[in-house]
Amino acid sequence: MIRYSIIVFSVLALCSCCAAQARAQGLTPAPLDLGPGGTGPGSAGPAAQPASAEPVDELAAPDESAPASPDAAPATTTTAFARGSGHYFNWIKMLATWLFFLVWVRTTDWVSTDCQDHRLQYVRWNPIVFGTFIGFYFLLWLLPWFWLGFPLLVVSYFVPLTMYIAYRNQQVPESQKVLTRSHLRYCLASMVNRLGGHMEEEKRAAWEKGPPIKFDATGAATERDDRAHLLAARQLEHFNEARGAVAEMLQRRASAMMWDFSQQSVTVRYMIDGVWHNDDPKEREKTDPALEVLKVLCGLNPEERQQRQDGRFLINYGGIDYKAALTSQATQTGERVVIQVETENVQFKTLDDLGMRPKMQEQLIQLLNGKQGFVLFSAMPANGLRSTTKVTLHKTDRFTREFLAAEDEANPYEHVENIPVSFFRLGDNVPEAKQIDKVLVRMFRMEPDVIVMRDLVNGEVVSLLCDRAVDGELVIGTIRAKDCAEALLRVLALKVPPKAFAKAVTAVLNQRLIRKLCETCKEAYEPTPQILQQLGIPAGRIQAFYRPPQEPEKVCPDCGGIGYRGRTAVFELMIVDDAIRRLVATGAKTDDIRLAARKAGMQNFQTEGLLLVAKGITSLQELTRVLKQ
Repeated sequence: MIRYSIIVFSVLALCSCCAAQARAQGLTPAPLDLGPGGTGPGSAGPAAQPASAEPVDELAAPDESAPASPDAAPATTTTAFARGSGHYFNWIKMLATWLFFLVWVRTTDWVSTDCQDHRLQYVRWNPIVFGTFIGFYFLLWLLPWFWLGFPLLVVSYFVPLTMYIAYRNQQVPESQKVLTRSHLRYCLASMVNRLGGHMEEEKRAAWEKGPPIKFDATGAATERDDRAHLLAARQLEHFNEARGAVAEMLQRRASAMMWDFSQQSVTVRYMIDGVWHNDDPKEREKTDPALEVLKVLCGLNPEERQQRQDGRFLINYGGIDYKAALTSQATQTGERVVIQVETENVQFKTLDDLGMRPKMQEQLIQLLNGKQGFVLFSAMPANGLRSTTKVTLHKTDRFTREFLAAEDEANPYEHVENIPVSFFRLGDNVPEAKQIDKVLVRMFRMEPDVIVMRDLVNGEVVSLLCDRAVDGELVIGTIRAKDCAEALLRVLALKVPPKAFAKAVTAVLNQRLIRKLCETCKEAYEPTPQILQQLGIPAGRIQAFYRPPQEPEKVCPDCGGIGYRGRTAVFELMIVDDAIRRLVATGAKTDDIRLAARKAGMQNFQTEGLLLVAKGITSLQELTRVLKQ
């Protein structure tokens, strides 16, 4: 919001300049020249005399010897004054004010972004930096003395900015402090080098060398403990080995890395696009110190190799922020360590990016535009449920309809504009204001049009949501399941009354992620008639299928020899009709629900996946793998 406010005030300031110039140039009406006793131009009264042809010296001294007439009007004196070429407008002062305003725009935007990056109470600092300057900026236009107003404006700029810099330098590591001696030298050296000069920048610390990756600690009880863990990890000798190992994982596009320690070596595996791939083993002499660094960074005990340990840390690689989770546990051969990473922001923007067909998009949006009902999103773990839910919420009308969301405080989701979130807590000894039933009651009193409940906590909560879905509100929820039929039964497994849920639910969306063939190295082949017959594809309709290269001459630089790069989603959308409702109300089996959905016209995963195979997006082997999950 601070950026939008800055833009608005920039436009207002520019408009005020133009308005001042317009008034100065024109074109304020001149004062009326009233004659004696007159009321307007040219009204000289009955005693008006004809104009003399003789030139009159307006500044001539009056004739003191002439007797004053008792009926004469009082004499008026006109005083001449000098006016500059700029009228009431001084271009130099205006230019100085405007340039100073632009400097403030740049630094204020930096303060807003920096606050959010370092979690430094941007709600507190944005009004201080923004409001103080804007108040004195308008005061500058009201004061008639420029050399009083402009110094006050300068003070209103530097004081809040200096206060913020002093505060943030106490909260961030030494390497991230600004306006210090090393920071100023770095800025000067960067400027000189960009201009073609050669100036050595400050010497980087040992932990800054190596790959362009940064670590940060998180998950401790306090921020001070997090900083202590980070400093302790940096002081270890093999800190850069740990950075290099994690950087290699991200360079390979892996979402997870597994280290299996044995007495002689360490087996390394990467999960790339949802599939584990083996890599060359590593020596324990290098991997053990790297694991020690990561455990210290997470606040774990590096000497403990038997008990299970879990920790978290943050990564910035290539300008992208990641959340990382580390898990270590003893095995029969030694110890197994798994490092999982995920981006903080959803990378997809539209349903097209996710791979949903346009016809299914229309059906889904129509359901979400309904006035009531229960729309359930579902997927197996690590199959893109969070991304699809967020992208779909962005497609809804959140401006004319009121949305409210409830989320677990320990598991928040990425914010969606115009969807206010109420946070609750689970467990014992929860304050009354944070109890989930109290949070929902407050939401219901506001009578929103749409309620978003990402995590269906228990049957009692779902029952309350079902009542709202029947009474004229739309409810959006998510659950983990392998298909639409299983999603319905998993909700019932929360001990929700079957009849109440069957009456409320209107649709279920489920998805699975499937790998896409590498466009650089995929190869075409002609499918056999037997395969086409098994798939139900008429002969001659498909000329070729695609697959990874069988005998590549060299390793593909884009996919690293895997044959696949990236993933897309395959969807199935179940629109709940009366037949499916009867099955849900009686607690029928998943096979019966699937059969009823097929009779109602639902396209299942196999049908949707074959379309991707026919288009050459994925391979038949990959579709078979996904369907077996």
